[in-house]
Amino acid sequence: LLATCNAIDEKLESNCSNQPLNNPYNTPPIMSAADVAVGMMDGAYFTSRNELLTFFNTLLNLNLTKIEQTASGAVACQLTEYLFPNSIPMSRVNWAAKSSHEYVGNYKLLQKAFTKNKVQRYVDVDKLIRGKYQDNLEFCQWLKAFFDMQNGGGAGVREGYDAVA
Repeated sequence: LLATCNAIDEKLESNCSNQPLNNPYNTPPIMSAADVAVGMMDGAYFTSRNELLTFFNTLLNLNLTKIEQTASGAVACQLTEYLFPNSIPMSRVNWAAKSSHEYVGNYKLLQKAFTKNKVQRYVDVDKLIRGKYQDNLEFCQWLKAFFDMQNGGGAGVREGYDAVA
C-alpha cells in the first residue's frame, strides 16, 4: 500500500511541479492517494450494479440484491478486513443494523481501520447512511477499484479466509 501511495505521490508531484497554483497560500491541493488513483472519470466508476453485487456476493459469501443494502457499512468493513487482516474486529460489526443511527458504529470501525492501514479516503458517512442508491453505488465502485489495486486486479480468494467466520 505504501509503495502504491508513494508512486501516486511522485506522479502528482511531477505533474504539478510546472503548473502555477491558483490559491493565495501557494500550497498544493490536498488529495489522498486513493482518491487520485481512482478519480471520478476512472473506469471504476463505470462498474455496473450487477457486477458489484456479484463481486461482493462471491468474494464475501453474501446474498445482496440491492446496492442500498451496503449502506450499513458492514460490507465495507468485511472487504477491508479481507484486504487488511485483523484490522477490524468483525464481532463488533453490526450486520443486523436497520436504521441510520445503527450504521454509524460500523463506519467508525471502518474509518479506524483505514487510519490504521494508512488508507486516506474520506468517507461521507452522512450521505451513505441515508441509503441512497447513487451515493452507495459510487462508494461501492470505489471499494471495488481499491480492492483491485490492492489485490493486483485479481479476484483470487485469500488463503485461509472464511467469510462466514
